Amino acid sequence: MTSSAQQPVRRPGVVSFVAVILYVQAALAAISAVSLLIWRSEILDLLDREGSPMSGGVFNGTVVGEAITAVLLFVVASGLMRGSGSIRLFVAIVQFLTMALAIYVLVAHHVGGYVFRAVFSLFVGVFVLWSLYGNDESDRFFDAHENKEPRSTTSTIWGPADPMSD
Repeated sequence: MTSSAQQPVRRPGVVSFVAVILYVQAALAAISAVSLLIWRSEILDLLDREGSPMSGGVFNGTVVGEAITAVLLFVVASGLMRGSGSIRLFVAIVQFLTMALAIYVLVAHHVGGYVFRAVFSLFVGVFVLWSLYGNDESDRFFDAHENKEPRSTTSTIWGPADPMSD
């Protein structure tokens, strides 16, 4: 008979949802970086015709920034899918900062699109924080993955490396 402690803890649907959204964002950032590289000269010509102060160096920085963003989003999404508590904390910190910025925007720039973007950011932040910290299933999932004992690799083909371990 197996106890419930021996059964694996399933990943909650809300955690999977957040991670899938992050995977989609990572894919879009990667597509953006590749698109900017493919059409680099056309985009720079257009910016020059329009009188944009954006230089080639700034454009290259944008491409690099998109590529780094894609990699980071992929790592964070993978960490959430694996149940990493440190990634969970990282996402929470980023959401708190985003929500603080949204509150600042609501107070300082309370016009038009800024308000809608700030309110949307607050709703997204509350949902993400709730999905990672606000329900028992998420707590059990992340706790179960943080408390796993590391696999022992100190053994030989004859048995454990410590002959006194019997």
